[in-house]
Amino acid sequence: MNSSVQPAPPAWASSGGVPRLRLAWVEEWMSMLAREMLPYLAQRHDIYYVTAGREIPAAPFAGVLRARRWRTMNLAGFELARRVNALYRQRCIDGALVWGSIGFALTRMPFINLEGTSVFAEIELFASRMPWHRRWHFLTGLIHYALPERVCNRRARRTIVPSEALRRDVLRLHRLSPERVAVVPHGVEPQHLALYRDKPADLRPKLLFIGRLHFRKGLLPILEAYARRRDIDAEFLIAGDGPERPQVEQIAAADRRVRVLGQVDRQRLLLLLRDTNVFVFPTFYEGFGLALTEAMASGHACLSYDIPVVREVLDDTGVLVPLADAAALVDEVGKLVSRPEQIADCAARAHQRAAQFSWDEARLAIERIICETLGR
Repeated sequence: MNSSVQPAPPAWASSGGVPRLRLAWVEEWMSMLAREMLPYLAQRHDIYYVTAGREIPAAPFAGVLRARRWRTMNLAGFELARRVNALYRQRCIDGALVWGSIGFALTRMPFINLEGTSVFAEIELFASRMPWHRRWHFLTGLIHYALPERVCNRRARRTIVPSEALRRDVLRLHRLSPERVAVVPHGVEPQHLALYRDKPADLRPKLLFIGRLHFRKGLLPILEAYARRRDIDAEFLIAGDGPERPQVEQIAAADRRVRVLGQVDRQRLLLLLRDTNVFVFPTFYEGFGLALTEAMASGHACLSYDIPVVREVLDDTGVLVPLADAAALVDEVGKLVSRPEQIADCAARAHQRAAQFSWDEARLAIERIICETLGR
């Protein structure tokens, strides 16, 4: 892996009809998409990895450029753009791939935006559920995240999103023509699918939540409703951290069924997915739902609020309740816990559904879009 920047060979060193492009992959810190895509892309194209993070994907990069970390997306975007703009001026790259709208400050170069979610849509949703006099709280989010998102999507040659639900939001909110936004679903890792076969045969109902402890993820109202249902005989494991952790821990201190594990590493997460069988996913908004697909793959009966992306990903293999109806979701948890055969049926169907999401197919589809868009 090279730490210095050297001009790559000219583009179009073709192999099997695929042009060999010179590209920068730009992100604040290593994303799941970078981990899955770059080992493949960097073998077939000359990739410069430009990041402010510490982790680097295991890939044969043409160069790695580290930028300074900043507290806000705005400043981080300008810092990363400065590095990438220099690469383009020096004719080291033909274009860029940017993750999560961080490329809003790129100038005079073609680039593709890889969008995982829409902060703009989140703010729209939550603001609509608050009194008008409290909506000013979202002003910071609009400036630091939603505005860069709009600028980046409008400047990008193409935007790639992981779901039809997110595509509809991006088209509507940023007023883009339909051909500029493509859908490539994320894949599921084989190790998550393998966990389904490794589950203990005598596993009793055990609930799991994985995610940030933040009001956007919807966990706190679920726990409050769960604490009132002392008749539900099931342990509830909470993996994650965030601003609502003190309230979550307060509920757990008064209810022995609830265990707060905090942030867990990858190996511990795999063990949790193996040793639980009911996944609670009360999110208000997602671009795809990686935690959901991992739970599906590893064999969980999944319960969620009825939002477009969950209907798209989960299909009819889980249980959906109206948005923000925490009592209804906990009622469904109670029904599942009393019917182990229903847990097994939902888990089996969710596992089969998750197996349809392929990283191999995603890699081929994203590379095709890259070559069509930047290889001209």
